[in-house]
Amino acid sequence: MKKFEPEGHVVSGRLAEFRLMKLTRAVAGDALVLEGIRIPDPEEGGRREIDMVVATKDEILFVEQKHWSGSFTITSEGRFFQKRNNGGTLMHKNIVAWTARKGDILCDLHENRCDKSAPPSRTVLVFSNKNLEWEPLPDEVPAEAYDELGFIDMIEKMNKSPPSEELRETLMGFGTWDTIHLNGGRTVHGDILNYPYEKRNCEIKNSGLFGLITGPKSLLSTGQVVTDQSGPLISVVGEDGSRIIPFAHISKIEFSNPKAAWG
Repeated sequence: MKKFEPEGHVVSGRLAEFRLMKLTRAVAGDALVLEGIRIPDPEEGGRREIDMVVATKDEILFVEQKHWSGSFTITSEGRFFQKRNNGGTLMHKNIVAWTARKGDILCDLHENRCDKSAPPSRTVLVFSNKNLEWEPLPDEVPAEAYDELGFIDMIEKMNKSPPSEELRETLMGFGTWDTIHLNGGRTVHGDILNYPYEKRNCEIKNSGLFGLITGPKSLLSTGQVVTDQSGPLISVVGEDGSRIIPFAHISKIEFSNPKAAWG
């Protein structure tokens, strides 16, 4: 089976998402913070992912994180034109409108489920790469934009009362990505397509250097012992195809939230 290695900017982007989530949860108080929730799209089909949702009693933030480098400008159509540090250019979609649309879908699903409106929402962009040069968004762009520290400062200052139970239940009913934590601290997100045991979150202890002599040995907290290079088959976000990640390379597995009927 072919092994797919993600490009460097994809890996750094995932690490930036993990860092931003940890920082946000550290200062979020009683607010509900969720990452990578996947909502059904009733108009176009399929599912849409929202990078981060921050929900309180008074408001809900729909957050899109970009770890771009170089610089960008916004076209008259609202698209983001990026000039990368390596000299390349990329024309991105209107990420403000796209993020707001996903937020609207989520709010509509909540209202249809509860016959009650979601609190007012805000569309937030976070540009987390210090190597990106950018100017404040024009006044006519219906979104807020921050660097990493600016976003965390904003979260610290907002009213962080918990969301209503109805909104919490709606948000927790959407699926997320399965997450595999690799030895050394990296994580990969995606859909685990095939797993040899019952799908339960687990931590894994590996034989390490001693395994070079005795052969690999992985002890799963769910009770299984693995002595070969088997592992979950996962379709990783940002990669083509799917691949097996051996248990010997894994320190922890977290499965997606079970989806509710509306998710």
